[in-house]
Amino acid sequence: MKAIKIIISVFFFVVSQLTAQETVKVPLTDASKPGFLKVKILNGSIKVKGTNTKEVIITASLRKEGSYRNKRKIVKKKLEGLKQISNTGLDFSVKEYNNAIDVDSDRNGTTDFEIEVPKNFSLKLSTYNSGEIYVENINGVMDVSNANGKITLRDISGAVSADALNKDITVNFIKVKPNTPMAFSSLNGDIDITFPKSFKADVRIKSERGDIFTDFDLKSKPVKTKVNRENSGKGYKVKIEKWIEGAINGGGPEILFKNYNGDVIIRSK
Repeated sequence: MKAIKIIISVFFFVVSQLTAQETVKVPLTDASKPGFLKVKILNGSIKVKGTNTKEVIITASLRKEGSYRNKRKIVKKKLEGLKQISNTGLDFSVKEYNNAIDVDSDRNGTTDFEIEVPKNFSLKLSTYNSGEIYVENINGVMDVSNANGKITLRDISGAVSADALNKDITVNFIKVKPNTPMAFSSLNGDIDITFPKSFKADVRIKSERGDIFTDFDLKSKPVKTKVNRENSGKGYKVKIEKWIEGAINGGGPEILFKNYNGDVIIRSK
């Protein structure tokens, strides 16, 4: 019995292929130490909340949006005499090893995840279609990516790298990890980040077709226009890039804000 307990504490693996909603409780190897959560899905939303839990609680819900076959225009003659069999089972996996949790789901369906973790957890979250990413009350390093949905990080501490292709990025920091670079980028959404008033950083900001706003006393630095020249053999291309650079509260680690069709908003609290 003792040997079984040791094995479970070292490696935990779950595969679920059951109903339209399933909750899995995953014990950590050492609940007294910080952990790491990785969730990479193609379709669906990801919600992560930090609490006083000693384990990781994962609830997966299959979203009913109709099958891919039903969304296509199919010649009915091909289906005459056939009955459609419902395919509504969840298909996802969860692995734990040394406080590292890895969640993966079926690439065909749309599965939404609500995950409860201890507050001291680092995150690597990504989704591509049909979902948003929401994080609350977490202290750690976060790498967050969403191609077609918004990113919202609320009441967090630590450091963040976030990119959203087509929606907004909204982040509210309670505390920032010192001496740690960060980056925020979007193509078609606003970047709205709130830092503590005592936040120190050297910032680089660029928005091609949007505006830049801040209530920090930003000490601007003289910036030389960057000219990139490319010769592909089929022609000569010159690209001119101009960034706004400055120091907040005397300067610190580099924080990058890059946007194209949206505003960059840097707030103090």
